[in-house]
Amino acid sequence: MKNPKFKTALLGVLTLLTLGLFTTGCSSDDNSSEPFKQEKDTYKITVTLADVDQDRDYVSITFVGGTITGKTDVWKVNGVVKTNEAAASLSKKDFGTGAKTYVIETTEPIHALTGSVQIINYGADLPFNYTIEKAGKVLISEKATLSGDGKDFTKQYTF
Repeated sequence: MKNPKFKTALLGVLTLLTLGLFTTGCSSDDNSSEPFKQEKDTYKITVTLADVDQDRDYVSITFVGGTITGKTDVWKVNGVVKTNEAAASLSKKDFGTGAKTYVIETTEPIHALTGSVQIINYGADLPFNYTIEKAGKVLISEKATLSGDGKDFTKQYTF
């Protein structure tokens, strides 16, 4: 590459290729003509677990959501507003012998909700059920009993 004319030509070709990649990568075809939907909804999650073994079982139920403006402290659990909490979360310490039910609700309509439910049984049978409602309509309804050491139930949701 001792020829300066060759170097200049090669640099020019590489510049044109780079510009070509940028202009095709940023074409207007990528932009949707549909406006962003600002639909907001309220959510309600009802969770019931029975006979959680505090020493052996594993329970993790977490939901997060927010508005388009970034507000995430929109939760109440069993009617108690959770100020400054970005997520609603339950663990095995929230349950015990007998059946216990929690109702997790949004305090205002939100744009998005995501959550996960993971229950692992290491003791006696572990019955559970939960529902997820959006604007009063049931979207998810799960009911099962985990029987046997190490049986698990794991789901993730995004709305």
